[in-house]
Amino acid sequence: MSFKAQSTEKIYDFEGISILVENMINVYSKSYSDHNFSFRVLLPRSKDSQTINNKSKKLGFHIQNDFLLQVKKLKLKPDIREFRYIHDDDHFGWLLIDPSIYETFV
Repeated sequence: MSFKAQSTEKIYDFEGISILVENMINVYSKSYSDHNFSFRVLLPRSKDSQTINNKSKKLGFHIQNDFLLQVKKLKLKPDIREFRYIHDDDHFGWLLIDPSIYETFV
């Protein structure tokens, strides 16, 4: 299955999280009232290095926490569903979408 998200961002380190979350918030706030939010985050993946995969998990948690904090600061309801998947050999994919879009998948 293929899905075209409104925006796709790659992240490799913790320094890029603030810019990524800012971009996510911009897309979320613009699409909030129309219920058409979709955002894909690509995180590093390695078949040979559990260290890289563990770092991706930590990046994901940090992104999720920062994103939810910013959503609450804007006084918006965090109404989001997610898919986590293996995007390709070098990336994990994390697709964040509005629940109305999610319902078309299930």
